[in-house]
Amino acid sequence: MTKNQKIVLVVLILILIVGGISYFSLLQKAKLPPTIKVPEEEKVSEEIFSLSAVVVSVNPENNFLIVKPAKEEKQIKVILSQDSRLTKLEFPFDPKNPPKEATFTPKKVDIKISDIKAGDNVFIKSLENIAGKTEFGDVDFIQVLP
Repeated sequence: MTKNQKIVLVVLILILIVGGISYFSLLQKAKLPPTIKVPEEEKVSEEIFSLSAVVVSVNPENNFLIVKPAKEEKQIKVILSQDSRLTKLEFPFDPKNPPKEATFTPKKVDIKISDIKAGDNVFIKSLENIAGKTEFGDVDFIQVLP
C-alpha cells in the first residue's frame, strides 16, 4: 500500500467515525420527549395566611378594621369574631431611654378593639387564605406592634 492510499484510508475512517457520532447524537435528540406547557389556570396559586399592615380606621361597633398592607395601595377590611385574640406588644422600658442591656423580652398585653388606633402597625394572622382578598374574617389574632 502506498503512502497516498494510507492517507486516504485514514481520512475515510475519520469521516466514518465523525459521521457515526453525528448520526448517533441526532438519534438521541429525536428520542427526547416534547416539552409540556402548563396552562395558566393550572399553575399553583399563592396562599397567604398573615400580613403586616397599618391601621387606617377602626369600627368597634361593627367589630372590624380597615388596614393598608405594607408597600401596597389597596385597603383591606378585617372582620373580627368572638374568637379573635387581640394583643399589644409593649417594651418593658421607655423606648426613648432604653437600658444598656442588649436583650429584653416584650410583654404581651390583652387589649380590646377600641384600644387599636389609626396609624398602629399590626400583624394579622388568619385561618383562611387571604391572597387577593379585599375583605376577610376568620381572624386568629391581631398583634399591635410597638
